Amino acid sequence: MPITSICFMNSNKPWGGGEKWHYDFARLCRDHGMRVLVVTNQPSELAEKLRPIDGIEVFSLPVSSLSFLNPFKRRKLKNKLREFGVQAMVMALPADVKLGGLAAKAAGVDKIIYRRGIGVATKNTALNRHLLGQVITHLIINSQNTGRTILAHNPDMVPKENIHLVHCGFDVAEFDRFPVQPLIEKRPGEVLIGNAGRLTHQKGQKHLIEAARILKDRGLSFRVLIAGKGELEEELKGLAKELDVTDCVEFLGFVSDMKSFNAYLDIFALSSLFEGFCYAQVEAMVCEKPVVAFNVSSIPEVVSDGVTGYLVPEADSAAFAHKLEELIRDPELRARMGKAGRERVINEFEMMKTFRDFLAVLDK
Repeated sequence: MPITSICFMNSNKPWGGGEKWHYDFARLCRDHGMRVLVVTNQPSELAEKLRPIDGIEVFSLPVSSLSFLNPFKRRKLKNKLREFGVQAMVMALPADVKLGGLAAKAAGVDKIIYRRGIGVATKNTALNRHLLGQVITHLIINSQNTGRTILAHNPDMVPKENIHLVHCGFDVAEFDRFPVQPLIEKRPGEVLIGNAGRLTHQKGQKHLIEAARILKDRGLSFRVLIAGKGELEEELKGLAKELDVTDCVEFLGFVSDMKSFNAYLDIFALSSLFEGFCYAQVEAMVCEKPVVAFNVSSIPEVVSDGVTGYLVPEADSAAFAHKLEELIRDPELRARMGKAGRERVINEFEMMKTFRDFLAVLDK
């Protein structure tokens, strides 16, 4: 029987890649003719973005890692799922699996799905073995790396036939419709290298700044543009000053218009030390920019080494600089890799393809 009523549960309060996935797929399910319920935390940026949308009901309640121990919350959520007639439930976080999974099981929901978006190992506890082995009916992973990592402590925690790969989708047609606005003044003869993401240890911008020092020593004409804010902003600016690269490393702060940002770039530098699925690199690839990245986590599943860009050993700033230099010196190589990157996104990560993969999981 086809699924006609679905619930997405995501209790993360801020907005991020996981919330974007739930937002996109809730809308796609609505457009596919399903009744859609989305359960969120209080407060929740996801809830605020979804509430104005017709055809999607938002149900908010306070959720923490211990909420599953509260019988009143479990009953409240169970009753809501029954009232809505939910046939499939898709959950984002461990707290959602504990509260939502148990409520869905009690409500008689047929498909209870844990959608895992980042490669962090699940602890081999009795509770997790019960939830993943007896409550969850399907585990959706967004990359092969996520699948390997989540079960690192117990490979048998989830039956292999219940694990399904569904990549994060990217709406190329919608992105292409955005106009390019004046954003960056490019100097004659310089190559622009861009990086976008929170200024945190995970995003690894220190390695890009160190690479900039190496490139400067080689007399190359380039500028590194770092888009984003975060807890390491002052530390990273201090490093740029210490390495004497403030003339070729520029901090732009938060940039909302990524289409225009990428349009001005020649190369995208992904300095992250781990990623679940990095939308920033995909946006750059759609804009036909080659990517230089560390060979870590799920990144090799997106960047094809030597075809759409280059992968270098983790945290190796010198190797990062070497591959950036190759691209700086060869505009034809940049163009060729950029075109291959856009084709790869269209063939592997286009939104409707990944949504069809998701629907196939619901049919299992």
